[in-house]
Amino acid sequence: MLKTSISERVPYVNNNFIKLSRKMLKWEWYTDTNTKTLFIHCLLRANWKKSKFKGETVERGEFITSLQSLSNETGLSVKEVRTALKHLELTEEIKTKTLKFGRLIVVVNYDVYQNNGEEIQQQ
Repeated sequence: MLKTSISERVPYVNNNFIKLSRKMLKWEWYTDTNTKTLFIHCLLRANWKKSKFKGETVERGEFITSLQSLSNETGLSVKEVRTALKHLELTEEIKTKTLKFGRLIVVVNYDVYQNNGEEIQQQ
């Protein structure tokens, strides 16, 4: 069987990846496997550009999901997802908002984490 590299299988397309800083090694949730897993998943799922979903505007750094979807996608139980979300909200890594058809998750500093090398305007 011929082995192929990831770059041969997945052509480079802008925004087909996320940046993950080594600073994460010192992050307070780094040793909490469930919270770390969910946060990285949120970075992967967050929109890289503004879009619409069922009439809702979903900004860069946000996505709409459900507890069950997050559970299915991460392999965590719904209870573990709920606890990890509470951890991430407590330390203001994310914000959540319940919608009539799901849950909006906002990665608070998405532009800092995924800035594409551009200067970020601090407000």
